[in-house]
Amino acid sequence: MLSQTMMMMKRPPHRPIGAKVDSDPRQEQNVDASQKPSVSETSQPNAADSSHSANPGMIPIRTGYFNASDGTRLFYSTEGRGHPLVFVYGLVCSSLHWTYQIDHFRKGYQTVWFDYRGHNHSEIPKDLSTLTVDQMSDDLNDLLKNLQLKKAIFLGHSMGVNVLLDFARKFPKKVHGLVLANGTPRRPFETIFNTNLTELAFSGFEKAMNTLPKVVSTLWKAQKSSFLLKRLVGLGGFNIHLSSPKDVDLYVEKVADMDPRVFVQLVKNYRDYDATAWLDQIHAPSLILSGAEDLITPPAQQALMHQLLPKSQLERIPHGSHCSQMDLPELINFKLQSFFDRLNWRFSDISAEPTVATPSKNSQSKDGDA
Repeated sequence: MLSQTMMMMKRPPHRPIGAKVDSDPRQEQNVDASQKPSVSETSQPNAADSSHSANPGMIPIRTGYFNASDGTRLFYSTEGRGHPLVFVYGLVCSSLHWTYQIDHFRKGYQTVWFDYRGHNHSEIPKDLSTLTVDQMSDDLNDLLKNLQLKKAIFLGHSMGVNVLLDFARKFPKKVHGLVLANGTPRRPFETIFNTNLTELAFSGFEKAMNTLPKVVSTLWKAQKSSFLLKRLVGLGGFNIHLSSPKDVDLYVEKVADMDPRVFVQLVKNYRDYDATAWLDQIHAPSLILSGAEDLITPPAQQALMHQLLPKSQLERIPHGSHCSQMDLPELINFKLQSFFDRLNWRFSDISAEPTVATPSKNSQSKDGDA
């Protein structure tokens, strides 16, 4: 009954991924990294969102680039005004995974997202060894400094959960609350599909990448046209009875556009991630979302995280897959709004003045919680 009800409810329009710095970030699929303009050239506080039939109050959209501490140029987007919500996605993913939440909450909040280093419109770092969860949490801090955001509620999905846990440990004063969706606190490859065979599969992929990089890159890009792979991804990572097939297809196509070196280097770091020894040090109010049918990070992992996080609440999502926020966006949005309200992070009138200043010139220094 729940699945039928949710499928009948109206969803937001499909939100393509990509950004064009002088127009709506949903309209352009490719950006030339060699011609990326500076942040000051790309601010659009009065831009309209042309991908929606209705744009109450002319929702402001601003896109641009900022420099991480090592000089890597990273893409970001902000939409709407009000209390800031910062969205962080998973391994070799994109803002597609939060599209229905951004579309909904930008009407009363300032929604913010950025592309990780090596992902989508951000540069691949010169030093591939910086593709780590730790560095990405530092990149997130650089984004907040650039946008002059003192505090926010952060929403992470899959590997984004680990980025946020790391961020909350290092910069606790900047965290008003955490939403941790379909994540795991430790060694993710040990429990995918409730088996550790993924570890062996990745080891084989890594060896092939080291010995036959051109062949692997060609096969990697071939994912884009593989109907069978798209269906398998849909079965493994989504609830195919609820999620849009277009979303699944676009996800696979965006992965195929990425450099497989980024995937290999990041997985080498991510597979050893273990936060269980220090999760009790994070005292930010946390909402943990657990898909009842998640095969990638099984519900037992969210239950463990709930046990270890002192101020957490666990919400089990019936029929939810690894991407429950895409399977059942209306239900997730309702639960998110309830969580925001409990933290007094209220929905704002879009006609209100912005809560943050225009992005400043990027600072290379680290200021901790300052």
